[in-house]
Amino acid sequence: WVASSNPCSPWLYTTTLCERDYWSNKYPYCGGSFQSPIHITSDLLRFSPTLRPIEVRNYKLSSTEQLTLRNDGHSLKLSLPPTMYVAGLPNQFTAAQLHFHWGSSNWPTGSEHLVDSKKFAAELHIVHYNSDKYPDINTAIDKSDGLAVLGVLIKRLSSKVNQILLHICYFVFSDFEVRVPGFNVRELLPARLDEYYRYDGSLTTPPCFPSVLWTVFRNHVTISRQQYLALVTSLHASSAQNQEVAPLNNNFRKPQPIDSRVVLVSFKEGLLVPILVSCSILGVVLIVKFFKFT
Repeated sequence: WVASSNPCSPWLYTTTLCERDYWSNKYPYCGGSFQSPIHITSDLLRFSPTLRPIEVRNYKLSSTEQLTLRNDGHSLKLSLPPTMYVAGLPNQFTAAQLHFHWGSSNWPTGSEHLVDSKKFAAELHIVHYNSDKYPDINTAIDKSDGLAVLGVLIKRLSSKVNQILLHICYFVFSDFEVRVPGFNVRELLPARLDEYYRYDGSLTTPPCFPSVLWTVFRNHVTISRQQYLALVTSLHASSAQNQEVAPLNNNFRKPQPIDSRVVLVSFKEGLLVPILVSCSILGVVLIVKFFKFT
């Protein structure tokens, strides 16, 4: 996506000039509006009865299908076949890849989104592009309606994530990749796909295009300590030829400004909704209480 003459190509999560706090120096969108991730707080939430359960299609892949698992120096990325897609959104969105964000052994909270000040161990992103309007993800990536990402908060790894981590020793260094058999990607998601947060945002990595319709599931999936440590301690951001070994950890972006956005939710439970309860005879006096749906 970025010309090689750029001194911050490749961009980094660490070091001085190109670290995440300075991305906007070379990638202007990273300092722009409607950036992701965000801190999802109760005061931002608005219930929307139009939000339907997420419908994932063809997520159960045959074990004969070969997928490419790669350490790209920024994350652990798995290619996905174009037969996978998400329905129930404004358009049909075809799967392209999934990847992870995580912390480190010393900082075991590496999710990108926060929910009411709570961070999670890691976060999974399944990236889709608007295949009704664009021929591929490279064409869609900078369009305002180009991408849809499913975000899964990881608290402690499901057994299916372990299928990915079994291959971790093969791509310790950046640009290493391995072919892995297909599996049921649906099992990476929480059981309930009808409860989620929805907002307009951006890529969480450069070039940070504000092109993403975000769906962050309310319910998390779990991970074991052993699996988490394998993820955060085994990978390097540097190539095998680089004598200076850089660990690949803490690959998350901090929450970005809200920019007057609201976060739509598909559920009522736990929301505080203002209700008018009385008026005075001397003039209209609104007495507002907040009732919590349970």
